[in-house]
Amino acid sequence: MSETIEGAPGRSRQTDDYPVNSIPMKRPDEITLRRVLNEKATPDEAAEVAAWFATDEGQSWLAAEFDNDARQLESGAMAPLSDIPGEELLQRIERILTRARRRRLLLRVAAILIPCALILGLWANLNSRLGGALFSANEQQTVAAAVGERKEVIFQDGTRIFLNAGSTISYPERFGLSERRVQLDGEAYFEVAHNPQRPFVVETSDNASVRVLGTEFDVKAYRSDPTISVVLIRGSVEFARGVSSYRLEPSQRLVYNKQMGTSSIESLSNADQTILWSRNTICFRDTPMREVVRELERWYDVQFEVADPEVYDFTFSLQTPNLPLRELLDELENIAPIRCSVNHKTVEIHSVKIE
Repeated sequence: MSETIEGAPGRSRQTDDYPVNSIPMKRPDEITLRRVLNEKATPDEAAEVAAWFATDEGQSWLAAEFDNDARQLESGAMAPLSDIPGEELLQRIERILTRARRRRLLLRVAAILIPCALILGLWANLNSRLGGALFSANEQQTVAAAVGERKEVIFQDGTRIFLNAGSTISYPERFGLSERRVQLDGEAYFEVAHNPQRPFVVETSDNASVRVLGTEFDVKAYRSDPTISVVLIRGSVEFARGVSSYRLEPSQRLVYNKQMGTSSIESLSNADQTILWSRNTICFRDTPMREVVRELERWYDVQFEVADPEVYDFTFSLQTPNLPLRELLDELENIAPIRCSVNHKTVEIHSVKIE
């Protein structure tokens, strides 16, 4: 069963930092923005602008303003503020400009352009308004796809997540300003909205992570599985575990062995087949029986009992829309010399001797 989550963090695409049922943030008018930046605004105006600065639109506006100011300061087109001695201001800016790239200097330049009291006021007001989520995430939300079902989560920035059976994903009620971080136990297919200023990070239960800017990929990281796999469909992702990191190209799969602590990368001729589960389609390609059993237990919420160990020597290739359990077992019996019997929620598998 496939289900779309109601009440997930977003259907509107206004911002991914407010709950679904919140009213989209309206941009303050230009006069109000300037009054706040010049420390002439009322507390209510400052609160309004601070909250807007947390939205994607507000961040883009602020970054553009800081970038423009930095260029003018470099060229000498902007005069220093009257409450800071001119020579000292220019020296401070010069020291900053020689230490790092301009993009990383924006907030430092802002600290010179905007009085410190106002910055602290904006930060405190905004941090309070966002429940402490200005620089860190809080109040984790969790969505779980039970065994036998699949779910879809849609964030307000347009990011879509498809959860496979037996999977859980956790995310903050409001993302921080620097990144979008989620925790995954199980398998999920991600279609991440592009935002270079706020990378998307998927953490797994084995202290591994996948970092992206905007792309489509599948992460399979069930806590009980011996491996973690990442398949990149489009874009670029980086898998990290400890001090080791690996960058994937489209149509590549990385497999991390938890016990050995090793990673391998292979190219796939048809990577899209690995995400057919998100379209309610079962797909096996030379898949060992042991893995087939694990997958079907999650899909159908049953337990398999393999009576004959030689059954684990078989591999299966099969692609079919989601079928009733008995019909799916019939398909397996047509592929390999096995017989399957169903007793309530238990499936027994026996090998069949070929004469």
